Amino acid sequence: MRLLSLLLLLFSITQSLSAQDHGWAVPAQVTVPDVQVVTQAGEHLRFSSDLLKGRVAIVTGFFTSCTAMCPITQESLANVAKLLGPRVGKDVIIVSLSVDPETDTPARMKAWANKFHIGPGWTLASGDKADVQRLLKALGLAVDLPQRHQSLLMIGSETSGWVRISSWTPAEKLARLVDSLAQDKAANNASSSATR
Repeated sequence: MRLLSLLLLLFSITQSLSAQDHGWAVPAQVTVPDVQVVTQAGEHLRFSSDLLKGRVAIVTGFFTSCTAMCPITQESLANVAKLLGPRVGKDVIIVSLSVDPETDTPARMKAWANKFHIGPGWTLASGDKADVQRLLKALGLAVDLPQRHQSLLMIGSETSGWVRISSWTPAEKLARLVDSLAQDKAANNASSSATR
């Protein structure tokens, strides 16, 4: 009986785990709305056209009063940024998107950025609650309560496509995934230029 209970428990756990929990990139159909966001510097930007600008993006949800998952995710992304080096801000951007836009003001986000030594090419973004919720929903990162935000990353671009992956994925694997998506993006851009 005990063995049967253990087997049932293991079966239910494995059935509840999705690919993203294992560090596997899962393709996602995403259309990113070009809503206005505000950054930790107080800049008001359109998410796709001004912030992403066609670059490969690593997007995660966060909130400035988080003491559990967010610091761990920020540390992991800091390691990814180190591995990507000068490409961050140039052809790759990291975006931490607030799941609590009513609380996460530019001043709070700037303090968070300073606390976690967030450098150039990494933007913290918040904004109007309805716009941010629309953006989070499109990216598959929306939650009812900030404390229930997911430990997910969305990585991609309009031209390379998007994938969903766990924020627990090792930094080296995330950097390789970014490289792969950047190569796909370059190949897609080259083929679309050739057909014009």
